[in-house]
Amino acid sequence: MASKLDKIKEEAQKLAIKGPVEKAIKAFEQLVSMEPAVLTHRQRLADLLIKAGRPDAARSELEVIGKNFSANGFYLKAIAIYTKLQGMFPGDIPIALTLAGLNEKHGLTANALAEYKRVYDCYEKNSETEEALGILEKMQAVDAHNINIRLKLAEAYFSAGKKDESYTSFSKLASLLQERGDSAAFAKLNARIQQLFPKKSEFMLEILSEQVASGNAASAVNGLQALLRTNPNDKRLWELIIEAYKQLEQPQKLKVAYQHFLKFFPDELPAKVGLILCLASEKNLKGALGLLESYELELIAGRYLDDLETIYRVLDEIDPINLPVLEGLRRVFEAGGKFDEVAALETKIKSLRNLSDEKSASRPQVQKETFVEPEYFAGQAPEEPEFGEVSFADVDTDISAEEAQPVFETEGATDEAEILDEEVEIEVDFDDAVDIEIPLHEEATIEPEEDWLSSVGKMLDKIATKTGKVKFASDLDGEDAQSHYDLGTAFMEMGLYDESFKEFRQAAVDANRRFVCFVFQGVCLREKGDLENAEKVLRSLVRPGLSLEDSCSAKYELALTCEAGGKPDEYVKLLIEIAAEDRNFRDVSRRLDAVNTDKDALDFSDDDFKIFDVK
Repeated sequence: MASKLDKIKEEAQKLAIKGPVEKAIKAFEQLVSMEPAVLTHRQRLADLLIKAGRPDAARSELEVIGKNFSANGFYLKAIAIYTKLQGMFPGDIPIALTLAGLNEKHGLTANALAEYKRVYDCYEKNSETEEALGILEKMQAVDAHNINIRLKLAEAYFSAGKKDESYTSFSKLASLLQERGDSAAFAKLNARIQQLFPKKSEFMLEILSEQVASGNAASAVNGLQALLRTNPNDKRLWELIIEAYKQLEQPQKLKVAYQHFLKFFPDELPAKVGLILCLASEKNLKGALGLLESYELELIAGRYLDDLETIYRVLDEIDPINLPVLEGLRRVFEAGGKFDEVAALETKIKSLRNLSDEKSASRPQVQKETFVEPEYFAGQAPEEPEFGEVSFADVDTDISAEEAQPVFETEGATDEAEILDEEVEIEVDFDDAVDIEIPLHEEATIEPEEDWLSSVGKMLDKIATKTGKVKFASDLDGEDAQSHYDLGTAFMEMGLYDESFKEFRQAAVDANRRFVCFVFQGVCLREKGDLENAEKVLRSLVRPGLSLEDSCSAKYELALTCEAGGKPDEYVKLLIEIAAEDRNFRDVSRRLDAVNTDKDALDFSDDDFKIFDVK
């Protein structure tokens, strides 16, 4: 015997179909009170409330459903619910913020940014500066490498009088541009910073120094070379480029950097140690000994004993019976008070002297003809040095001619500053222009596809579903594509076809699901009532050579589109083609049976007329 609950359910279902609506609402309200955890009751109640013109009451039910999905980790379902709410209340900020947070939790970065931008635009329009700044900060947290968001945030900080925060944001933005090697954008940014912060004359040096300190020397080298060309007497630049080449483990470039450094700063002991060590590391025994003869006394006086010991030990490995090397090592030990090591060396030194028949007890002198002073030490550095050499073109390097170009040009900086002085528009998800034209994302590399499928994609690109077409689907990975695909399916089930179309557009970047995403976009167009474009898309997907599943799927959706468009003959023809390939595909058999039943009721053959004795 049916329970009271079953009877109420049955009655509620009948009323939902036949009405009246208010009675159906009361029935479902009773069901919700009896089974509050059954979300389908709330969903039906919300739909009925919308139908009855009671959106606020429907919102309460939908929010309960959305919060339940979110709390249990069903973010895609929650997104679908709140997207429906957003359609009902398009200007509602709490809904947009909830959607942004849900998309962020599920890893849908582009969707999260789109929702945050919706809120940001609202705050900016109403001159709510602090709130707008807070949203920009959230957007930066979602996508820390988004150039345009950082630019907008830096400008917004400055406009709000937060100069320190603005300068920090500009600095981080500059570092990103340096890492990307975008010298043109960096030059514009540098000009803009000089305009906003005229007292920060060493901005570029600070950026390069930070990059080297953080271990990102590869991004800093070109900028350092450019600065050295214009300011070769800046000791800090030389120290930075030396440190950069150490990080990059490029000994040839490091050696030449030391050579140039000592041309301008001949008394710098660390550079002398570094240059000798470079020569020792490349097993240039004569060159290293020649420099040691010149520099050893001042290095010992400067207490560079550990460095000297390291150098002499490297040279000893090159030539273990070299008397000048052993004597140099002994002098270092004596200066450092390592007398045990001195005693151990003394025996070896005496043996070598006896073998070479050398009797002199004084310090041996290296023959002057054995070492030719390098050209870079000849004379003093000129007052106006010819500085094209800073590119280190005389050494075999890994830097190409293109990479060796300066990071920025000083000429035209004023014009660039004027360009940047104009209003800067954020570019997150729409095709708005910005002053510093930097793509939001680098173009993803997609495997080549058939021309016909590519043409379908271009066709869909031209079909606008909303004002402000989404731009950010080019660099999704497989997991992102799956999320967009699942969300597109959820939207489709809820009848949110514009949103579903957008998600399938983004999921289609995955070559493995491109075809099915194109089919579903055709379905979305059909369900929206755009039969002309739906048929155009689906018809372009029907072609020989497809897999059985793809062929039947495209023909089936095209058949339904033809039926909706009043083309019964083509509808039947497509169903017959599908049945010939797979009789059990979806409900094709039932549809064909229905067609044949209707035809039998209307068509009469000659045999049919015989029973009436009609001639």
